[in-house]
Amino acid sequence: MIEPLMSGGWVMIPLALFSVLALAICFNRFWALGYERVFPSFIQAALTDTEPIEITRNESHPSPLQNVVTGVLNHREDSVEIAVSAMEDALLVEVQSLERYLTTLGTIASISPLLGLLGTVLGMIEVFQALNTTGARDPSVFSGGIGEALVTTAFGLCIAIPALICHRHFQRRVNEFAQQLESEGRILIGRLFKSETK
Repeated sequence: MIEPLMSGGWVMIPLALFSVLALAICFNRFWALGYERVFPSFIQAALTDTEPIEITRNESHPSPLQNVVTGVLNHREDSVEIAVSAMEDALLVEVQSLERYLTTLGTIASISPLLGLLGTVLGMIEVFQALNTTGARDPSVFSGGIGEALVTTAFGLCIAIPALICHRHFQRRVNEFAQQLESEGRILIGRLFKSETK
């Protein structure tokens, strides 16, 4: 398995590194973008409770919802405008955190096919140079060389397709979470500043 892949030349080295990096990012984002990690049930329960809102802050692993809610609660004694501004600031920070590594994943999805194509082009150049040297008397030089050259394109596409799918999935999930975080924050502000929001 390793020998056919390495037949693609030096281009296979960055492609192999990209494949490992993309896999690590996908595992990381699947874990970080779990619904319970972003919207812990105990915080959502506190937000829907009719009693005064008190959130026990988890300092070791604060969730995005917890940070947005805490940003609002820290300004419950101020005006509604200050609370909204604090919510928006916290939301911006949390969305950036949720989007972590997604730019890298998208870059890998874009560059991998191009690197694969580069490997194929370099391989084809070597094939034609070999043909100029040996002539066309041995068809195996021609067909085998082309097969080896196409390995890089295939490998690049095998990296890019799942990376692109995961990137789109994670980006959509972040957008949905951002909307829900903003909604939760505005609901909380509405509860805390009932008289000012009427």
